[in-house]
Amino acid sequence: MTKSALKPLVLSAAVASALAVLAAPAYALEAKISGQVNRALMRADDGVNSELMFVDNDNSSTRVRFTGSEDIGSGLKMGIVWETEMQGNDSNLVTPLNRDAGTSPTFGERKSEIYIQGAFGQFTLGQGDGAMNGGIEVDLSGTSVIGYAGTTDIGSSIAFIRAGGGATTTIGGALSQQDFESRYDRLRYDSPKIGPVTISVSTGTKGSNDVQEYGVWYSQDLGAAGKLAFAVGFSTNELAAPTGDQETTGGSISWLSPTGWNVTVATSNVENDAGKDSDFQYLKVGYMTGKHAFSADFAMGEDQALVGAEGEHFGFQYVYTPTKAVDLYAGYKTVSLDLPGATFEDITILTVGSRVKF
Repeated sequence: MTKSALKPLVLSAAVASALAVLAAPAYALEAKISGQVNRALMRADDGVNSELMFVDNDNSSTRVRFTGSEDIGSGLKMGIVWETEMQGNDSNLVTPLNRDAGTSPTFGERKSEIYIQGAFGQFTLGQGDGAMNGGIEVDLSGTSVIGYAGTTDIGSSIAFIRAGGGATTTIGGALSQQDFESRYDRLRYDSPKIGPVTISVSTGTKGSNDVQEYGVWYSQDLGAAGKLAFAVGFSTNELAAPTGDQETTGGSISWLSPTGWNVTVATSNVENDAGKDSDFQYLKVGYMTGKHAFSADFAMGEDQALVGAEGEHFGFQYVYTPTKAVDLYAGYKTVSLDLPGATFEDITILTVGSRVKF
């Protein structure tokens, strides 16, 4: 090849290299992508109607997230979390009379936040978990993908059928775990760990309401005594009249023994200025061995959607985890509603599915 023929090639290479440098990001933030797909078959029977449905398991929905962080000097680190879910046929929306609820899936915001970490702890700003989100749901059983304190995530919209007609409610209306304020736009502070304890505080807005949350989180490997985790806290949601301020108090505790036996307990209470005073209690007993986890749970909701009503849940769960990325699960539950002077049909739900993480 002649020198004259080489010149255009050399020039082209030089221009391409220059453009690559100019187009390269001017920052060094390292981002990662992760997420999961969680699909299941759900058979529901409300005592009159029965249907098989293909669902996205709302216990741990299909989602994707981007995370990234960078040291900015002086012992400080800044980072981002952006997470969205995409569900079709949400397990909390489908019913035997409407098995195609949510068949046109859309992306829903879960988290969009930035944070700064240092010796002082961590400040987080944006859409994300309040200081006590998940505080009623601490669970070391290994079966939470199919059954945990959030008993309404599967079947929430299914209504109890009342003999002779009259006022009724849904599973979600009778058995909510009342888990504080979930995710919203807030400023959150998490203290440095004080031994196994972290103190969390958040303030923000949920819709047009002002929200404050306060919590204490504990997690510790106790060696020969197993593992212990718990959370306890309080929140205030300043709702409009006539409801007024709504206060939630509660927590959960879970212990996993070295033998694999485990127990989980949760409780919550919600009160507001309009006279609401509702409760939730939860108990789970489980056993883990190798890649297998088994559990049975009981939940009770009192005075939630209907004053004087009591909802009860009994469930059984099994999870097989062949690798860290894969869960195969099955769960069965029966849910009942008691109200003086009324009779309701029990609701039964069988769910079989899999969650695959990436």
